[in-house]
Amino acid sequence: MWSVGDLWTYSVVLDGQSLVDGSPELAGAELDLLYGTATLQVLGVEELILGEDIIPVYRTVTSAVVVGDGRGVPAPILGSVDGYLTAALTLTEYLRVGDLALLEYDKHIVMTFTAEISFVEQTVDIADFVESGVYSPPLEFYDFPLAMNESWNSVTNLTKTYSGSSDVVTLPEEPEYFDQEWLFLVNATGDGGSPGCENSTKLWQTNSDGEVEEWRWWCPEVNHYSSRWTNDIALGGVDAEMTLLSYQPATNVVSVNVEINPVSSPLNSEVDCWVNITDSSGNNVSGKSGYIYLTGVNRTSFTTSDNGSAFIRLKVGNTMDDTPTSDDWATHGVVAYLHSDQSVGAVTLTLEGSAIGGLLRLEANQLAAQAGAIAFLLDSQFESSFRY
Repeated sequence: MWSVGDLWTYSVVLDGQSLVDGSPELAGAELDLLYGTATLQVLGVEELILGEDIIPVYRTVTSAVVVGDGRGVPAPILGSVDGYLTAALTLTEYLRVGDLALLEYDKHIVMTFTAEISFVEQTVDIADFVESGVYSPPLEFYDFPLAMNESWNSVTNLTKTYSGSSDVVTLPEEPEYFDQEWLFLVNATGDGGSPGCENSTKLWQTNSDGEVEEWRWWCPEVNHYSSRWTNDIALGGVDAEMTLLSYQPATNVVSVNVEINPVSSPLNSEVDCWVNITDSSGNNVSGKSGYIYLTGVNRTSFTTSDNGSAFIRLKVGNTMDDTPTSDDWATHGVVAYLHSDQSVGAVTLTLEGSAIGGLLRLEANQLAAQAGAIAFLLDSQFESSFRY
């Protein structure tokens, strides 16, 4: 789980040439790789309405600045010049607390080009715009708990809108709608590419044609990805790779711990749930009030007793998630949220399917292992062909 104030710092490399190849406005230009750093921070916990459910979400902001050389770049007024490109990205994302599924984002991009003419630098603005996106249903990159050879499909609609100006790409005046179908696969465990992340898990995202859209190494030691490659960090197809440099967890926070028994339940059953609250010194906190959230079930209020704990008998319902797998009917986050402290805690509840479904899932597991072997081959081919 994350806390407000958690901070991750990454090194960033962008493939600027892919921007040129996809933009008629930059025809004939050459751009080197762009290098820089990015910070990703949890700034708040809020509630959003999703369908008929009220759900808690994290609000995170990623800020990055990258710089790279360019040659023959057509700049306003100056014409075709050599120099360097500076791109600044501010990405605000709203992620469901229970499973980190992405609901909405706002991506603010500012780009300038500094021309070097006769040892004199002149900077011109070439882009300043915001791309906003809404996923319906949310895009679930992770299906916790992560298991080797597990795979799942995700079908979602992405609505994009734009505001601002750009001399690099043409911004659509009307909203864009994209029906997307993704396959996600867990195919490796091991070194995630950053110190302390030797027990990481690698996930792949591919489109319906089998083309790689993204991969990530999820590192449990830092509660986030330790390295990531994406085919579309911005502008409809700019490749980027991010590698973790440091992780700084928030301090002086209220800790919310959620426990359930059992952790795997039949449909339409009940589980026992405990919410335990401690302060930054580890002392139990009594009289704390909040809500328990579970998809498909009305939120339930609680207040901690003298021992800092609250007990709730929770109906689990029968709501299927958006990423059913070969192993379960659904996995949902059971989330406890303290509004006054903007603190959350969560645990994963697995809803079991029918006995007949279990036999089908057993067969699907065998197919998933075969898919894992294919993904391993894809992994090796991808690494050898990537420009970096």
